[in-house]
Amino acid sequence: MGRLDRENFLTKEVVDNYVELDLSSSQFKSFDPKRPMRYYTIIEDDTQRPDNLSLKLYGRMEYWWIVLKWNGIDDVWNDLTVGGVIKVPDILDIEDWILSL
Repeated sequence: MGRLDRENFLTKEVVDNYVELDLSSSQFKSFDPKRPMRYYTIIEDDTQRPDNLSLKLYGRMEYWWIVLKWNGIDDVWNDLTVGGVIKVPDILDIEDWILSL
């Protein structure tokens, strides 16, 4: 497991004897990009494959969850639609944020 794996950013909490994993209450709240934001229009190949979208945008598959979280996309099956426009944080902002944790 690498440093950028999404599991490293999940908050674990036991509720009724079940372990729940929550990304929304993790360190992601401190992510505050400083560089200009790019925008990208989703095409058919991007739907239901956020890992491939991350590869296309950043050259790495590991950033998929950051792109989705930044855009408020919780359901890749229904929220990542053809023609939708997403905000794409600069890779340097992502790497600066990771290093600051």
